[in-house]
Amino acid sequence: MRFTDEARFPHPVLGPLTGDFTSGELDVSFTIHEDLETGALILEHRISLTEPGIRGLVKTNRAAAGCFVRCNDTYHTELRRLAWPNGRSDFPAGALLNRVSLRPIVWLDDGLDGWDPGTIHPEFEPPVSLVKGDIIAIGDESVISVGQAKFAPIESIFELVRSSDVSEGRIQVELDRDRITILVAPKTHETISLLRGQAKGRPVVMNAVYLPAVMEVLDGLRVDPEQYNGWRWYQPFTAKCDAKGIDPAIATSILENAQTLLDGPAGALAELVVEGE
Repeated sequence: MRFTDEARFPHPVLGPLTGDFTSGELDVSFTIHEDLETGALILEHRISLTEPGIRGLVKTNRAAAGCFVRCNDTYHTELRRLAWPNGRSDFPAGALLNRVSLRPIVWLDDGLDGWDPGTIHPEFEPPVSLVKGDIIAIGDESVISVGQAKFAPIESIFELVRSSDVSEGRIQVELDRDRITILVAPKTHETISLLRGQAKGRPVVMNAVYLPAVMEVLDGLRVDPEQYNGWRWYQPFTAKCDAKGIDPAIATSILENAQTLLDGPAGALAELVVEGE
């Protein structure tokens, strides 16, 4: 089962967009500890549940907190019960790899008759009756990246290619290849190649070539994040996005996201300044 922010239920559910409760929220923060040699994973969590009625149900064991864990690459899907209010979950080597989604939920371990915590929206005409297993709270989805893909140097998934079809001084980006291809005119290609071979030339290349190229990739992924899934560059690039907390499908600043992925490339320009000038 997969929940989305648009999911609706026939009973009140506390959620970021449901509006079923007048106050309160469920938030679970996760911290990842990976063994990169074996692939084993420890997931530490801390639960924040600010709706008093639901919080009371969890503390008295009438409801349980947990999260749906879903990994498409390993076909791993499970509802993992989480210790209250914090704890850890262990996943064996191979269970999770690359993109993993975590959706916090709270469900009933016991039925409720005539329940009215005082925060249910009037449209549900509280008190309400719920049965064992009913979901009563959903939190925002967290996406994590597991494995080595996120550590690949950003330049390793790009390819600089000479093309006479591109005007001098301009770049063109093609995504329908195994590596993200940056097309440049012959003289521009020669200049960039020279700069890449110089210690102080790298900051120039990162800002003048890779920054706009990364922005172009983010723009392409915004329209349809899955359209490039079959190309080899897609997995390491999206792994880097997940590791940095970037969702290309969300309408946030492409410039800000590109700078985050490149670790603030403008800051490296200071290397070009000679002391005393």
